[in-house]
Amino acid sequence: MLIPTTESESWQRELSTMNEGKEGAPFRYSNCLIEGLLFMKCAFKSPFRMAEGIAKRLFFLAGITEVPDYTTICRRMKALGKKYYKERKKIENEDEIYAAFDGTGLKVFNRGEWMHTKHKGKRKGFVRVCFLFDIKTGELLDFSATTEKVGEQNKIRPMLKRAKRNRNIGKLAIDGAGDDYRNFELIRVLKIRPAIKLRANANPYLFSKRKQRNIEIKKYEKWGYDGWARRRNYGQRWQAEADIACFKGYFGEYVFSRGMSNIKAEIGLKAHFYNQLRLG
Repeated sequence: MLIPTTESESWQRELSTMNEGKEGAPFRYSNCLIEGLLFMKCAFKSPFRMAEGIAKRLFFLAGITEVPDYTTICRRMKALGKKYYKERKKIENEDEIYAAFDGTGLKVFNRGEWMHTKHKGKRKGFVRVCFLFDIKTGELLDFSATTEKVGEQNKIRPMLKRAKRNRNIGKLAIDGAGDDYRNFELIRVLKIRPAIKLRANANPYLFSKRKQRNIEIKKYEKWGYDGWARRRNYGQRWQAEADIACFKGYFGEYVFSRGMSNIKAEIGLKAHFYNQLRLG
């Protein structure tokens, strides 16, 4: 990790801007400095106390003598993470994007499955995280974190509406979890071309009101799976699986926060760091 020797000057300028017109106690540390510490914590999968210790040595070499303690890092992480969880990058007049939707689960603790089985502890479950990736660049366009009781199907439409407002989504690939007539109708309204895998026993004549899905089923029956996948370029959906593997490779397969609000803040922060690592 490279820290320019002049970086402390930019941190001081940012800190001055943050404190302009602020009521109450002023900020002592800039957002960029806190983000740097949180990146080390997420990337090294270290506790807050270890992040503080690493920072003391690294920032001493960079000429920074005052470093935030672990409680300050934890408190600022919640604020920054919630900000990144809600914000999405908006780009005007960009090329058409082929997006892919997929979901995964993150453990809420890191004790290991053997410990859980050996001591027969209460199952803590996992956090369900849904992602929307740009297949070409690997950019994370949108994401959502929820409990395991909420299925991926319930997150497709809200995420797609939000992503379409900010980005030029032209085509969408989803595995069998997206085979719902409501998804096809929304895609038609948003003028997005579908690449959604259909069920093998899908019947185009069962429900007459599900027009858009029935049209896709008839094409699927006419072309067969191989022909449909080739025409829809469905094979590129695997890139979403690779992107999720990168996300877990960067930050691990678990979350260190407790409470859904804090977990969402952590996911938002990791999503921000993921895009920085993938896009440079």
